[in-house]
Amino acid sequence: MPRADSYVSGLFAPRVSKTTVRSRVLTPLEATSLSNGLRADAADFYYSGWVSFLDALRGINLGFYTWSKVKLYYSVFYAFRASLATDDICAFHVDGSQFLVTARPGANPVSCLDRGTHKTVLKGFQRTNPAHPLMSQQIALQDSVDWLIERRESANYGQARFSEPTCGPEFDFVLENGLRQAIVAYLQDTSLVYVFDPDHAMIAYPLRSLSLVGNQLAAAGVTSVEEDEQRFLRSVARDRTGPLPPLLTEMRRLNLAS
Repeated sequence: MPRADSYVSGLFAPRVSKTTVRSRVLTPLEATSLSNGLRADAADFYYSGWVSFLDALRGINLGFYTWSKVKLYYSVFYAFRASLATDDICAFHVDGSQFLVTARPGANPVSCLDRGTHKTVLKGFQRTNPAHPLMSQQIALQDSVDWLIERRESANYGQARFSEPTCGPEFDFVLENGLRQAIVAYLQDTSLVYVFDPDHAMIAYPLRSLSLVGNQLAAAGVTSVEEDEQRFLRSVARDRTGPLPPLLTEMRRLNLAS
């Protein structure tokens, strides 16, 4: 369990009412301890987001499209959780109920109606960042968060047989033009056209999420990647023909690769 989740959940008995949790007020010491845990968690979440993203690209290269969609979804989940943690917001649960709390003295946990940590984090990011570029448009007439959740749930639960060898429309552009060209196009997309286009969003949205959240973490001085982790990320940022220079350049910009 992440440090912050474990800490704040430990402030409550195993079985308490939602009212009891919501009425709990963080002391200055508790707020400081929670904030320290969130700062450490943010770096871990962000690294996990990149690992998930790069693993998804590897899966696409090998023709494993279903689980690649799930991993791309996870990269957004981890990026959003890193962003919330950087803003001192902790998503946690007590006795199956979901809450968000800000690491500030005098703050109270707020109940979340969303079921599970995933939706609590994704919807929590959406509610606390309504003006964020990643929330600025819809994908296929759906909120971007709902679109991503639907892609993940369809892959995990909505089909008995995986789609392979069919990739589905989300990866048609990549298969037609190559992963290398797609990554270049998505990184150069300053207007967010690809990010919210359902034919491209499955990769473009997670990539932009990692870039924008990476900017946030760097500005807050949060990102910290060990040398062996940097070597690992560099080694897997590749397609069938070798390393992906534009992606490596972006990772260097975000201090993820030297």
